[in-house]
Amino acid sequence: PEPQRDALAALPAPALARTAAAVADPQAGLNAWCAWRRAQAEAREVGLEALVQALATGELAPADTARAFEVNYARWWLGEAVDEDEVLKRFVSAEHEDRIQAFRALDEAFTQVTRQWIRARLCASLPAQDAVQRHPEWGVLRREITKKRMHLPLRQLLQEIPSVVLQLTPCLLMSPLSIAQYLTPDAANFDLVVFDEASQIPVWDAIGAMARARQVVMVGDPKQLPPTQFFSRSEADDEEEVSEGDMESILDECLGASLPTRHLSWHYRSRHESLIAFSNHRYYGGGLVTFPSPVTQDQAVSLHLVDGRYEKGGARINVPEAKALVADLVARLRSPGFSASGLTVGVVTFNAEQQRLIEDLLDEARRQDPGLEPHFAESQLEPVFVKNLESVQGDERDIMYFSITYGPDLTGQVGMNFGPLNRDGGERRLNVAVTRARHELRVFSSLRGDQMDLSRTQAAGVRDLKHFLEFAERGRRALAEAHRGSLGDFESPFEAGVAQALGRKGWQVHTQIGASSFRVDLAVVHPDLPGRYLAGVECDGATYHRSATARDRDKLREQVLRGLGWEIVRVWSTDWWANPGGTLERLHQRLQQLLDADRARRPAATGAAGAAAPAGEPDPTPATAEAATSAA
Repeated sequence: PEPQRDALAALPAPALARTAAAVADPQAGLNAWCAWRRAQAEAREVGLEALVQALATGELAPADTARAFEVNYARWWLGEAVDEDEVLKRFVSAEHEDRIQAFRALDEAFTQVTRQWIRARLCASLPAQDAVQRHPEWGVLRREITKKRMHLPLRQLLQEIPSVVLQLTPCLLMSPLSIAQYLTPDAANFDLVVFDEASQIPVWDAIGAMARARQVVMVGDPKQLPPTQFFSRSEADDEEEVSEGDMESILDECLGASLPTRHLSWHYRSRHESLIAFSNHRYYGGGLVTFPSPVTQDQAVSLHLVDGRYEKGGARINVPEAKALVADLVARLRSPGFSASGLTVGVVTFNAEQQRLIEDLLDEARRQDPGLEPHFAESQLEPVFVKNLESVQGDERDIMYFSITYGPDLTGQVGMNFGPLNRDGGERRLNVAVTRARHELRVFSSLRGDQMDLSRTQAAGVRDLKHFLEFAERGRRALAEAHRGSLGDFESPFEAGVAQALGRKGWQVHTQIGASSFRVDLAVVHPDLPGRYLAGVECDGATYHRSATARDRDKLREQVLRGLGWEIVRVWSTDWWANPGGTLERLHQRLQQLLDADRARRPAATGAAGAAAPAGEPDPTPATAEAATSAA
């Protein structure tokens, strides 16, 4: 400009030289300054005047620019998104929770009405009194009921009163053998035939029942026990000489024929995830949806090492191991509070010989202490049982004992022959054995996993046994390694914000609790009982939205968790966004209420725990001299 040019011309030479030097000195930063000016102009053009001013005044450090932009952009975008979505704009968490409660009540009422409707339909099909007298089939049944002797054979009776049978019992529970034995080939077809445990039914046993059906449903697990003849051989035969293989099941044939298949992935039996974690990882590729228990350290699977010896040849038993197992089991049955707990017990062994040995030892204990007898009474819904690998499928108990049986022989050598595990499909037998427990699995073994040399065998069942023993011995550490940690990272910044805010309130928070695709978002550790969680905090994140139906999302998942002992508190993202302080305070107060209620309950419950303590807490069962100590 003309005035500046005139001012420079009027300067004396020394002053002009100084001015020129002052202009030339920052030349190196001139490009950066020009770039900054261009960036300022571009930012102002797109509406970022506030960001430019904050940087220019030093209010915002250059290193924090990207973070500040992301945060403020997210706030702007969220406001726009909420304003444009009628559901989000009108969302009120209290009203939504009321709708969830109403849905749960209606769903429960619908279930009850459906049961009553089915019962009414069945009762309506029963004939009136005068119709009974006129119908010849009812007359046959009446005569058979009044007879004292000379009853018709059951097959003949069913043949003479086919319509009456289906009117009285439209659903028949029969084995394939019973169907062939009691129903004639010309009997009326059934609308539906359902095969349970189809993996154990040979093809030729299933064909007769299938021929009597208009529709067939096969229910089974191809990863579990197939039809087998392993223990039907002579006891004198040596294990190593057995060569016959497993038979194909009707389930295998249906899968091979590519019939329509539906996978049931939710697992309900196990009250602790560690009871199913090994099988879920090893056999189901982590595809089972399991639910965590509210304990911070899941120790439901434990290994009890015994200095035992496996007697090869004719005996095929491990006496020290059997005695240690029976001593531990009897101590558990005798412990104070066990009977009142209602917990049930079962034993599974690797072979029939060890099964009979344990049965004999338990019989001796029952003779010496008649007080044990009620636990074995057939009148019990689930009495104590002792079964082997081939017969335990379909059974379950709260507490399961597993006798590995095999181990070092009398000379101290460890063989690689593990009976049925060495054959094709041996891993399926192991899968059945280790998934029978609802609360606790106690593994008694004379063998550690690191004593098994896999270079001496190619059997998948033996390989899996080695890894299972390692899993049982190392407990939670092995579970964490197999599933990349039960404690995961935050699934969203929303969860992170809630967890950090609870931490500032003094609560200890663990994140992403679980060992399968389902996780509890946040879990608050009980301040008085560090081994337990006070509550789970569910955020409406990806896990919530992934649920296939409203029943899964708003009823079944929480119902299962509460059945496992969880208290569930929910935080809605819209509440957290609109009023984080108030939402945090309500959450804090709810957790405090749960803590106060639990503290009020616990003094009354003291002394009633006894043997019913859940896995993951101290086991009240006294140690026995023979049982050694748990390596877990």
